[in-house]
Amino acid sequence: MEKQLLKKLFSYQFYIENKHRILDEYFPNELQPLWSTIKRAHEEYDETDLTTTWVNELFLVYNPVASGAAKENIERLLKEVEYEDSPPDEMAKDILADFFKQEVARKIAEISIGVINGDKTIRDVIEFVETFDKVDFISDDNITEVGFDLDELLEFTSTKNLFPFRLSSMTEKIPGAGRGHFVILFARPEAGKTSFSAFQAAGYLKQGLKVAYFANEESAKRVYLRILCSALEQTEADIRLDVAGSKKKFLEYSDNLVMIDGVGMAIEQVENWVLKHKPDVVFIDQLDKLSVSGSFNRGDERLGRLYTLAREMAKRNECLVYGVTQCSAEGEGKTKLNYSMMSGSKTDKAAEADLIIGIGKSSLTGEEDMYRTFTISKNKINGWHGFINSMLDKYRVLYEE
Repeated sequence: MEKQLLKKLFSYQFYIENKHRILDEYFPNELQPLWSTIKRAHEEYDETDLTTTWVNELFLVYNPVASGAAKENIERLLKEVEYEDSPPDEMAKDILADFFKQEVARKIAEISIGVINGDKTIRDVIEFVETFDKVDFISDDNITEVGFDLDELLEFTSTKNLFPFRLSSMTEKIPGAGRGHFVILFARPEAGKTSFSAFQAAGYLKQGLKVAYFANEESAKRVYLRILCSALEQTEADIRLDVAGSKKKFLEYSDNLVMIDGVGMAIEQVENWVLKHKPDVVFIDQLDKLSVSGSFNRGDERLGRLYTLAREMAKRNECLVYGVTQCSAEGEGKTKLNYSMMSGSKTDKAAEADLIIGIGKSSLTGEEDMYRTFTISKNKINGWHGFINSMLDKYRVLYEE
């Protein structure tokens, strides 16, 4: 296989397109002089395909003091390479990918033995893996070229492809959010993040959409009950009075709702699940608590990466994703919030969102405690920014005009 690859590398075009993918370790010691000659020749002579005769002559030029045995060895290897079939481009790329995996696995095993012996650390393993650009080995076969059929473009951007918000006053300002959109929802603790998420989830169920809810802040069972109350527009006490009837009513929606205990999950696990089950809408409550692969010097770098992957998940899987997060202490007691008040990475988080919704509440108690103000501080869907007032019915988990 190594000799087939070397023959393919006689092609200047293939070499130039793939040289960043090739490690010297792919070739055994016997083939190293031949590989070094091919590599040097391509770097010195542009746009020229090599031949066995030319490679042999260049080896002699590059190695003027080579022994007779070395010269004979190159001649023998070149004859063997010449009789090899040159694989098609895609097959050759697959060979490179296989070599890459084998070499990385070998090196990880080597470092891991060092960890066991006390000579290396887990950090050495992580740093080694991060030195490789895995994108190099992703085929470009799945790249989608966007056409410019006007009817198709207008259909894609039509508001009828958006999922309306359950709160009608919000839909009056913003027609909705749809597939591929990433929405950030933030508020202070106890201000209504999960309540609004449950309210929205119930609204999407009423639209016949499949909803996945990853809960790692509040108990998944408790959130499920909130969605049930909101969908049926009943309090928990009402449901307890007629459990059988409530079950029957909720059957209309339950098949489309998947509640997942997200404690300890990573963003990559969430996307794997989404890829497999294909929900229409995904809630991650709270997004910041998911882990993410990689090493980061600061917490805001980790959050920035996490939110980038959440946005990419929405686009790759053509679903609507809600990322729920906290508001910093700056928003305590304030009804109008700006996305700069989000905790953690203020700019990196915001940069990834198509829509940012802040939920503000005053520090007053009693009846005033029910009032909520939604601040739309970023909106790439239709550009509207402003404030929407509402009242929260905590017991039925409803937001009302």
